[in-house]
Amino acid sequence: MTTITWTTARMMSLLLLVIATHAVAETSEVSIEQLLLMPGELTQGHQEIENECNECHESDNPSAQCLDCHEEINEDLINARRYHSTIEKAKIEQCRSCHTDHKGRTFDITSLDRDHFDHSRTEFTLKDSHLGLNCDLCHKPEDKNFRLESTSCNSCHDDPHQGELGEECADCHNEKVWKVNKFDHEETEFPLKGKHQDLVCQACHVDDVADPIGGMCVNCHLAKDVHFEVFGQKCESCHNEEEWQNNSYDHFKDANYRLNGKHQKLACVACHAKELNPSNKCNGCHSDNDVHHGSNGEQCQQCHNEKSWDKINFDHDKETDFNLLGAHQEVECDGCHLPGQTRADEERVRQCVDCHLPVDPHQGNLGKECQNCHQSKKWNEQVSFSHDFGDFPLTGAHQLLVCQACHFSADYAIESFRCIDCHAGDDNHQQTLGEECQTCHNSSSWTSWQFDHQQTNFALDGAHTDLMCDLCHTSQLPAPLTPPKRCVACHRQDDVHQGGFGDDCQRCHNTRRFDEFQY
Repeated sequence: MTTITWTTARMMSLLLLVIATHAVAETSEVSIEQLLLMPGELTQGHQEIENECNECHESDNPSAQCLDCHEEINEDLINARRYHSTIEKAKIEQCRSCHTDHKGRTFDITSLDRDHFDHSRTEFTLKDSHLGLNCDLCHKPEDKNFRLESTSCNSCHDDPHQGELGEECADCHNEKVWKVNKFDHEETEFPLKGKHQDLVCQACHVDDVADPIGGMCVNCHLAKDVHFEVFGQKCESCHNEEEWQNNSYDHFKDANYRLNGKHQKLACVACHAKELNPSNKCNGCHSDNDVHHGSNGEQCQQCHNEKSWDKINFDHDKETDFNLLGAHQEVECDGCHLPGQTRADEERVRQCVDCHLPVDPHQGNLGKECQNCHQSKKWNEQVSFSHDFGDFPLTGAHQLLVCQACHFSADYAIESFRCIDCHAGDDNHQQTLGEECQTCHNSSSWTSWQFDHQQTNFALDGAHTDLMCDLCHTSQLPAPLTPPKRCVACHRQDDVHQGGFGDDCQRCHNTRRFDEFQY
């Protein structure tokens, strides 16, 4: 048997491998040598150079030349900067000792432990709000590596100042709370005082531009100037930064016009809407509110005061010859002093009828001396006219009546004082008993009458004493006032004898009880 050397066997194996892979070699750009020598697929990041072994490997040095491509890492190691310069192993060993390739497309060549990565090895130590962030917020998934070109704030954060304040954000801001800055406005030409201290920067520095905006109030507040520049631009003459509404302007000292009463609560523009120095007379501001329309002159302070315009201090009793009494004290001024009246018109008002003639229920028939009966306390009550001195003194229930119950005409004249003149509709007798009502009735109570039948020629006794008058004095009788006295005149229908015993009923019967007889 022929002995086959190791070299021969190796060559035969290579020949068989070439034949077996011939079909693959025809459709692939990878050389046979590469197929024979490559230990496995490169990671996804190196995929594009997988067919170029010499990009990483030299013929005389099989070790990968990683730093030839990753120059930034090489510079970090040389200059002792950034993450790799803090790892001793990276300084003395090949990169592949940590970053092994040829293990497939999905292999994580970085072998980075995100949960336990020590960020302090980088040149950006995580502090405060940065500590809780997800890695992907800064290291974007689409980036090929975790290396950031810059660790400045604006490399991640949008700059609201648009570069106007430079790139040193840490001069004003910190990583704990971004919006709370440590910029010291006291170092500028406009130290913040009062309510300016509570403002956000953008309240003054609009569009996030921090250029100086001037130290005058009008630089910011001109659009809100309620004085419309009538008072000029020296706002600090009256206002301060502590409270804009409470100004320090002394109206009496600076304008010689003391603010009293309700004037103290007015906004400046209420008086100074059109001019800086308005008239200090009442009608300079209140002419449109003058209910007197100028008829009382311009010395408003003679009657009115600044505490309450409606409460006047005019003394009607002292200033005029018409004292206000009773209900007059509660009447509003314009209740008597009508709009358009002049002072001369008002001075002619002296008598009641000068005001009350239109409402005089007597229509002037009782004259103009109203005070003879009425008084100013209550017009319709406590009338002082005494009926006792007239033709008809009031007694009994008449004293409780109002005048109009009897006096129907405006002049209160009455032609007759007989009862029947007023009470004809109340006469239950329908005038069958005549018109001398007072013969039986009195004014105390109509139903309590005082007629004494015993004084007539027909004295009432027995059952007759309880009868109503109209049972005997009927309207059907020719003379109801004097009915017949014989029994049969009333009791003929009650005669059970039907006239058989005659008309002298009293021979057997009596007035006490009809069914008792004395025959």
